[in-house]
Amino acid sequence: MTPPPRRLHLGCGQNIAPGWIHLDCSWNAWLARHSFVRRVAGVLRLAPHHLLENSWSREIVVHDVRKGLPFPDRSMSAVYASHLLEHLYLEQARVLLRECHRVLEPGGVLRLVVPDLRAIVAEYSGSTRIGKASPHDSATLAADRFNRRLSMRPPAPVSGALLYRIYSGWTDFHSHKWMYDADSLAAYLREAGFEEVGEKKFRESLIEGIELIELPDRVLDGEGMCLEGIRPAGTR
Repeated sequence: MTPPPRRLHLGCGQNIAPGWIHLDCSWNAWLARHSFVRRVAGVLRLAPHHLLENSWSREIVVHDVRKGLPFPDRSMSAVYASHLLEHLYLEQARVLLRECHRVLEPGGVLRLVVPDLRAIVAEYSGSTRIGKASPHDSATLAADRFNRRLSMRPPAPVSGALLYRIYSGWTDFHSHKWMYDADSLAAYLREAGFEEVGEKKFRESLIEGIELIELPDRVLDGEGMCLEGIRPAGTR
């Protein structure tokens, strides 16, 4: 019998890979387990059509990370999260880091990918750029591009179907709440009890099989930075 996965992927979206437990609390993750509600919402036009047609895996554990992690102490060998932490308020993020420490076994690895605040500021100052060049770049104001990179708020209020507007306002999860550079994120990892904290390159990891879960468009060309930390042996 194949042992159950002991690697946890937080905020997985549609990025599903074998050998991982995938967790997400989004609209589509919930609807994947409630097909009748999906059909009714479509008939009544309570949500955007493109969301209702976007079918997610039923294997996803539907859970809000702001409510802790629903797993026992020391039950995971690795935890991975890409572009999730910045959607939490700083205090919520600090609690989640402690939860990650709790569910990891001694020697277990936490790997985080987040937008790099230092790279965003460098792009605003004109010393570098993030992502691949676009024909529209020259027509985009530096301040507008900076605000879009920060993603603290969308450029326009949420519109469309009533139920989706209520959901978006209630969860307020899509906007960014706090941004990090490598130094600040490393400090919060150490605060949560992690050791050997350091920045890593794309798919350079102590986690076996990271290539199955880490996407290039979330890291390369300045799109994100990767940090890892280890839960030390002998910790409670």
